[in-house]
Amino acid sequence: MRISSLQVFQNGVRNIQTGQSNIANLQNQISTGKKLISPADDPVAAAQILKLQRELTATQTYNENITVSERRLSLEEQTLQQIQDASNRVRELAIQANNGTLTDADRKGIAGEIREMQTFIQGLMNTRDAQGEYLFAGARGKTQPFSNDGTGVYSYNGDNETRLIQVGPEVFTQSTDSGQEIFQTIQVAAANAQAPVPAGYSVSVSEPEVFRNYINSNGRSDLTLEVVAGTNPGDPATYTLLDSDGNPVKGTSGTDITGTIPSGSAPVTLDLELEIGLSFSVTPPAGGSGTTDDLVFTPDVPRRNILTSIENLIVSLEAGGTADEVNQAVTTALDELEQAQGGIISAQTQMGGRLSALENQRTINEDFEIFTKSALSNLEDLDYAEAISAFSFQEVALQAAQQTFARVNNMSLFNFL
Repeated sequence: MRISSLQVFQNGVRNIQTGQSNIANLQNQISTGKKLISPADDPVAAAQILKLQRELTATQTYNENITVSERRLSLEEQTLQQIQDASNRVRELAIQANNGTLTDADRKGIAGEIREMQTFIQGLMNTRDAQGEYLFAGARGKTQPFSNDGTGVYSYNGDNETRLIQVGPEVFTQSTDSGQEIFQTIQVAAANAQAPVPAGYSVSVSEPEVFRNYINSNGRSDLTLEVVAGTNPGDPATYTLLDSDGNPVKGTSGTDITGTIPSGSAPVTLDLELEIGLSFSVTPPAGGSGTTDDLVFTPDVPRRNILTSIENLIVSLEAGGTADEVNQAVTTALDELEQAQGGIISAQTQMGGRLSALENQRTINEDFEIFTKSALSNLEDLDYAEAISAFSFQEVALQAAQQTFARVNNMSLFNFL
């Protein structure tokens, strides 16, 4: 086989350049600590590295979201506990105001301190987070949630929506809370008479808790107090409380709410507070008249917040009144404060559960992050011992190529002519 001098030179130069390229590549790997200098070095590994890097970035974002959520929830928990403490103080002052030995001036002084606590509670309910958004405005973070309409009624201006924040690949957690769910929890039982109302008839709620329990169990369909005149003059009238289907309503004792009313022209108080929590003022039709009176009314449980309940207590204490009137105002306030505190405790329980879930998710994310970094290291991090050994080998190979090229370069026929 004949090999020309040109081929000898070309092969020698190519071998030297290949050795230099190999050494340069190994030098880059050693200096960067990475096996892959470009995707061309290993396209499959390069694609896997990009995927792992995206997953690692997403996991770090999830952990940042968890930190934000934990900070906000911790602030909410602290705020709710302060509201609980302040409402406990209002309860203490209300009980103190119910002392029969106090004068109207004493009660006005207590009302003044309750007013200060009310202002403090309102400020807490309108607390902002580090981003300047209101904690308890739902999804309307820039809207002040609670304000006074000027008539003593404190309205909620936020919404009942919540925003979700992603804390895992398929995991979302609630990042905002609605003040309506937390604070608009006081149920005010009401019975709204519908026109036409028979003359001399009225209905009122005398035992709110009993009536609330009835509504919660049976709904808000219309009820009718049917009063039928006695058969003969002087006979008592009979009454029956009917549901919307015309069936007798059963009271707390489990029996139909029905009975008799003495005949006469004067109004009679029909006290059914133990059976259904209602009291009626009835002017029964005369016996023998054949008259039937129907008082139709709608049960309702409108909701209010703790600020409005405290306002009603303040107004009652400032107005003075008899011991019975004060006692009724305090009793109502204590009942509503208990409901409000129950709503806050429920919210605190939910927040504690969310904090626990966030902590568990952070642990999951951290474990996944460790696994991802390990897989990423296996794909891209350099084995220095192997790389240095390869570098030494390539260095020897390059030196051999250079030395042999120099010797072959001198092997020419012209040197012997």
